Amino acid sequence: MLASILPSGPPRIRPARTADGSLSYFDGGLTVQHEYDAQTGAYACRQRFSASSEHTNQGRKSAATPPMHVHLYEKETLEVIDGTMVYVMDGHEATAHKGDKVVIEPGVKHTFWRSEKDSEDLVMSASPSCGGHGPGFCESFARNFYGYLSSCVAAKSSPCPFQLFQFLDSAGVTLALPLGLGRLCNVVLGRWVGGYVFGFSTSYPEFETDKGE
Repeated sequence: MLASILPSGPPRIRPARTADGSLSYFDGGLTVQHEYDAQTGAYACRQRFSASSEHTNQGRKSAATPPMHVHLYEKETLEVIDGTMVYVMDGHEATAHKGDKVVIEPGVKHTFWRSEKDSEDLVMSASPSCGGHGPGFCESFARNFYGYLSSCVAAKSSPCPFQLFQFLDSAGVTLALPLGLGRLCNVVLGRWVGGYVFGFSTSYPEFETDKGE
């Protein structure tokens, strides 16, 4: 059908497991662990941005750096476990070090990346107030979003905007565009065009399981 007029997209690459059980993306530049509190079940996405990878050591320009974005409904806490994190929140750039926590309220524009001035890896965790139990920022979203972008980088191809907006729409996340255009793009380009017209999904088996599963 209409999907035939679009590029087929990059081959979807299942993430490999590292020695510590993390999922590997961007040729090892980013590794991710999905952690759940034993008592509450609250979710945290623990991420390591390598100091030695071209995909994570270029500061804000790195391929693994999240775009400036907004969480519509949930509070997010970023905690630095090791290394140095640079972040922008509502237009103000700041630096966070080991032990620091940055709390981002719903609707606040933000992004973050590993500091180029630090020779160490950045290890940090992102914890959503919804506890990772969707809809919102959850394990399924992280697996599919990072898996898709990593596959695009491996194939040296540009991400399809319809697919990206559909991923973001499923998690209640928008790009930080003016005049509410981020939410409009999610609904029109992601949900309607990407989902209903072209049949893109928000979840793919290749990203939901890794090579060891």
